[in-house]
Amino acid sequence: MRGTHGFSTDQPRRRRVTLFAFGAAGVLIAGNLGSSVASLTGYGIFANLTISFVLASTIVYLVVSRGLWNLWPISKVIGSPPDLSGEWAGHLYTDTDEYDDEDVVAVNEPGHDLVKMDVTLRIRQSWDQILVELDGPNSTSKSTGATILFDDGPPTLTYNYDNRGDDFHEELDQHAGTTTIEYDPESETLEGTYYTGPNRENHGRLEVERTS
Repeated sequence: MRGTHGFSTDQPRRRRVTLFAFGAAGVLIAGNLGSSVASLTGYGIFANLTISFVLASTIVYLVVSRGLWNLWPISKVIGSPPDLSGEWAGHLYTDTDEYDDEDVVAVNEPGHDLVKMDVTLRIRQSWDQILVELDGPNSTSKSTGATILFDDGPPTLTYNYDNRGDDFHEELDQHAGTTTIEYDPESETLEGTYYTGPNRENHGRLEVERTS
């Protein structure tokens, strides 16, 4: 998946066990492809059809990890995390003082006067790859690394991101940050907190709901 990156989980054996299973499936396919095709088609000419173990394993990996990973019971067998793919819409509440009341609405959130902004979150995800993009009022950020915890308690996504800033807003310099959001499968929402590095040094909350 172009543009995506790997992510870690709280199931350290998940990847090793599943990749071993992909390899075992590749061995079966490589060793029995010819006879299986000949049996299904009724043409003995296919009996000598062969495919390498590496190619067979790669095909199995791509088919499962890109297309079947979130389908039950396959998702259960290979230890798939929750599928967060799609578009999410909601609000970012930040402690920035770079906006006035005409731009955004000041609200009171858990003890802090935060600024409310409309945002869209887009997530592309497969069994072992993910990309999180957040579109705000003046800039866009993209994830550079992520962890999904789902073995014990509510599923939680933590991702590091990079924001290149905005050439038309001098205060929006390039900066990096971290967001931790909890997934509620019943309400289809993601809610949590974020903070940025030295170039911005602000924090706040992210609350979005899945729209597609």
